[in-house]
Amino acid sequence: MPTDIQTTIDALSGDLSKLDAGDGAALIESWLSDLENADWRGAKTLHADLVSLRHQLDSDAPDAGRISDLLVKLGESAERAAPDGGQVGEQVTKLASTLMDAGKRLA
Repeated sequence: MPTDIQTTIDALSGDLSKLDAGDGAALIESWLSDLENADWRGAKTLHADLVSLRHQLDSDAPDAGRISDLLVKLGESAERAAPDGGQVGEQVTKLASTLMDAGKRLA
């Protein structure tokens, strides 16, 4: 799992309208890089959804509803992919919850 879990949680926990676009793009790129060759359950789905999210955020007219849906879907996928137990499992579960909450706040 990538090491930017807490950074991502912190970014998504605040006011999403104040999230710097460059910081958000850098986080997405970092996750995409980490997931590029990952072979664990759910990695390809997470990668595809992050690519879709990046396209929405890079768009001239981002669709808030689509972004909301993607954040919720990413959270659900992360929740399914979370390892059982241990610190990493707890962090990924917290990230999953934060993603779903952020998506619901945008809805």
